[in-house]
Formats: sequence, structure tokens, C-alpha cells
Amino acid sequence: MRTTTAFPVLLLAVLSLHPAFAATTTVEFEKPEAFTDAGRPFPESARLESLPFLREHLMKEAGQRLPADQKLAVWITDVDLAGQYPSGGSGIRDARIVKDIYPPRIELRFRLTRTDGTTVKEGTRALRDSGFLSSGGPVDRTDNLRYEKVMLDHWLEEEFRR
Repeated sequence: MRTTTAFPVLLLAVLSLHPAFAATTTVEFEKPEAFTDAGRPFPESARLESLPFLREHLMKEAGQRLPADQKLAVWITDVDLAGQYPSGGSGIRDARIVKDIYPPRIELRFRLTRTDGTTVKEGTRALRDSGFLSSGGPVDRTDNLRYEKVMLDHWLEEEFRR
């Protein structure tokens, strides 16, 4: 019987050793109309369709990796998705050609602060994953942004190691 009461106490003790995760994260896109590539360039109205999904992913993943007493602000300054559309096509039915010669690339600035406003870390990064076709990580083959999301996950892991 002691085992059943000891387990919750032990679990609480272990959890108290690790900080709570759920950092506040904001993601802004600076001049997205000038990005190298942020979705299908045809038609113009759909060009930026991928940005909200990249924002949502980055906010979710950073929130799960960083302590609750920190805030991460990210300003994305350029996006070039993996692959390339063939030149000369109308763009209506063109498919994005994904080859290792067209790696994903995202340029960004970031600032990690504590709740009191002190800066923990900040910088500018040019993310590029030349080995994106063989990079590890959970890959949902139905997700058109899978390569960019894995690249962002790798950046978060490397940049904000615990």
C-alpha cells in the first residue's frame, strides 16, 4: 500500500526538479512581401499561405522547450522553402520540385528574455539545412512544410539547450 502513496510523492519530487515549460513566444514576419519564397508565387494572394503555419509551429515548439519564466521573440526576415517551382510555367498546376540542391532557408533575429526584462540571449541566424532530405526527426509526409519545421526544431534544440 505504501507504494501507491509513495509514487505520487516521488513523481512530484522529480517534477519539481525540472522547470515548468510554457514560455511565451511571439513570431513576427518583417516585410514578408519581400521574402525569397513563402509559398506558391502564383497567385499573389496565396503567396504567403505558409507563414501562419510556420508561426504556429515555432510558437508551439518554443513554448514546450523553454521555461515558463522566459519569453522568446522571433523576427523572421526571409523564408526560402525547400524545393523550387519550374521556371517558365504558368504556376497554376506546377508542382514544387524538391531536390537536395534546393534546401530550405530561414533568416531570423531573436531575443530571449526573463520575465523581469533582462536579456538571456539574442542574435541573428541564417538557418539552412543542406541535408534536409536525409535529416532526422518526425516527418509527416503530408505536411508541405515538414523540412522547414524540422529545421526550426533543430535550431531550437541547438540554440536553447538545457
